[in-house]
Amino acid sequence: MDTDRIIYLHGRYLENALTDDEQIEWAEVLEDASGKAFVLELMGNTWKDISPGQEQHLQAKRSEEIYAGVVSAPQQQLRTRKLWTRIAAAASLLLILGAGVFFYTKRDLVKPGTELAAVQDVAPGSNKAFLTLADGRRIELTGAGNGQLATQGGLVLSKTADGQLVYEVKNDDGAAEDVMLSNTVETPRGGQYQVKLPDGTRVWLNAASKLEYPLNFKNAKERTVRLQGEGYFEVAKDKLRPFVVRSAGQQVRVLGTHFNISAYGDEFSVKTTLLEGSVKVSIEGKAEGKVMVPGEQAVLTGGALKVSEVDVKEAAAWKNGEFIFEQETIGSIMRKLSRWYDVEVVYEDNLADKTFSGSMSRFETVSQVLSKIEMTDLVRFKVEGRRIIVRK
Repeated sequence: MDTDRIIYLHGRYLENALTDDEQIEWAEVLEDASGKAFVLELMGNTWKDISPGQEQHLQAKRSEEIYAGVVSAPQQQLRTRKLWTRIAAAASLLLILGAGVFFYTKRDLVKPGTELAAVQDVAPGSNKAFLTLADGRRIELTGAGNGQLATQGGLVLSKTADGQLVYEVKNDDGAAEDVMLSNTVETPRGGQYQVKLPDGTRVWLNAASKLEYPLNFKNAKERTVRLQGEGYFEVAKDKLRPFVVRSAGQQVRVLGTHFNISAYGDEFSVKTTLLEGSVKVSIEGKAEGKVMVPGEQAVLTGGALKVSEVDVKEAAAWKNGEFIFEQETIGSIMRKLSRWYDVEVVYEDNLADKTFSGSMSRFETVSQVLSKIEMTDLVRFKVEGRRIIVRK
């Protein structure tokens, strides 16, 4: 799409005059990396053109338009789910584009009372994990050098330069015994890690998560692993041996697919989101279950399992280095931030049920993330070391 057309659509957006077809076109612009960059430049120029004395008025006006006009209006105007999915993604992106431009070019206009900039900031999480071997040895993967870490049976364990743990089968000697032995990878708060299992399955572990798995799947009828916390799985295909993930009272059975499981102990439910292929989700100990298709999420709450359609980008955003919140409560958001930034969260006021929509990078500092949430005028934050206070 040429720049003249993008400028036209940008102007129509500012006038709140996009037609349904133009909204589709606008969404496609924002989904394209070069289009997004050009729109960001246009919005930056818009802020630079503001005359003195108009900033505070425009700040409130544009915050309301971005949140209500872009996020809420398309829901009322668009009539099909397929169309809304595309617009919602663009709306969420535009919300944070607007907030980002304001925060960067007008940061001196942040409302009085904001107590984020003057404190020592908290850096985001990074690749951190511990590996416990079958013989009980514990290896800190963060400080371990790249290359071979250990050998177990016919397997060689190595750490790659890009921060992942890889198992390579050198021979099948002892494979039968390896099925009975297990390894565990555990990420702390403020950590994440990627593991390539002996069968070729790739697992991304989010902060405060734990994965237990056998050393060798070769002589097992099923490839069974256990998960605590959150993990994104890209399962290697094997028609003879299903891959089974057991977590917090449920099991997920697959042959080869991509899916995300969130099973934190401090959450109220276990969520399984399917991005590719098919899986069967069932309550632990029960034979019957629900077969999911891509774009669906299974939620286990209080012994009841429910499947519904969702935006899968939100569930897998953490693995791609993003936070995406879609009408998510501040309580849920702060639990995610607490795990990723390894901070304590305290509430001065009863605000945990307030909802927020938006997206941002997981690699920003905590004050940058909190500043953008503050722009909704729903909450205020005070940071004291590694303690965040949430208040009106």
